[in-house]
Formats: sequence, C-alpha cells, structure tokens
Amino acid sequence: MKIRAVVFDLYGVLGLNGWQQFKAEHFSERPDEWERLRRLGQRADAGLATQEEFVRALAAATKQSERTIRHQFEHTRVNTPLLNYIAGELKPAYKIGLLSNTSHDVFQSIFSAEEYALFDAAIGSFAVGLTKPDPAMFVLMCRELDVEPEACVMVDDKSGHLLAAETMGMRGVLYQTAEQTIQDLRGMLADD
Repeated sequence: MKIRAVVFDLYGVLGLNGWQQFKAEHFSERPDEWERLRRLGQRADAGLATQEEFVRALAAATKQSERTIRHQFEHTRVNTPLLNYIAGELKPAYKIGLLSNTSHDVFQSIFSAEEYALFDAAIGSFAVGLTKPDPAMFVLMCRELDVEPEACVMVDDKSGHLLAAETMGMRGVLYQTAEQTIQDLRGMLADD
C-alpha cells in the first residue's frame, strides 16, 4: 500500500531537551529505581497521576530541585532540520501526524503557530488515557489521519514503540539524528 502519512514522536524526535542526558546521568546505574519512576511517569502521561507527582518523585530520587526537574521537561527546543524537511518535502505530499506520550498539552508551547499548522493530527497521551506502545494509540492516530496503518510511517526514538506500530501494520523509522532520519525517510518514500 502506498504511504500517505508520516507520524512523528515529540520528545527525542521533534522536540529536543536535556531529559535523556539527565536520565542517563542519574539512573543509568539504578535501573530498578528508574523502572519505578518510569511507571509513575507513564501514569502521568496517561492522565492517571499528575505531572507534579512525577516531578516530586524525580526530585526526591535525584536530590535535585523540582525547578531543575521541570527545566529538563519544559525547555524543549524544536528539531529545526527535521521540521524544515517536513515543511519543505513531506507536507506537500503526505499527511503529517504528531503522537506523543506527554502528561499535559505542550504542543502549542513548543511549536510556533506556523510549525504546529504542519500537523494534520496531534495526539497527546494525557488526552486519550493511553500511552505508546499501546496499539490503540497508533489506531487512534491512523483514524485521525484517515489512513490505514499500512499507509503510514511512524518515526520514534524508542524501538519498543516502533515494534508496536509495526505490529499494527505501520512502517517504522528509528530516530537517531535528524540527518539519518531524513535519509531513511527519503529512501523509504522513494521506494514506495
């Protein structure tokens, strides 16, 4: 089936911040502690716990201030090379989706109005009570974009999320860098 839509994750793909480095610095040697906090974070992303609860738990576990923790989340900058590629090459030919695990509505605070207008559909997990890799998240996105999963590509920095998307019939691109992702998408779309 011909590709008609490309869906992007937010954190670690279209939105870059210091969170991944902070997490590695504080939890790479403490995987059990991170797993407990990850589950709380996932509950917050699904709207079943608050962002504040997650921030307080992270501050206690890392001995960092809540302000420092919030800074890691809130100072997200857009991935300009990837957004330029979407605007210049993808948007004219494909529907564009944004699918993210996030505990509150951050999309319009991260993206300018012009950047946000690139998305035909945007789903934050907090709004639907689900989180990736739940297959229902990918089904919802395909429904919002009015495409079959087989006509959709998912770009994410988490291989587990891509595996779930691929199980639903979507194609996947693992984000590592903007340049690599653009090259992978160009190759995939040229072969389609």
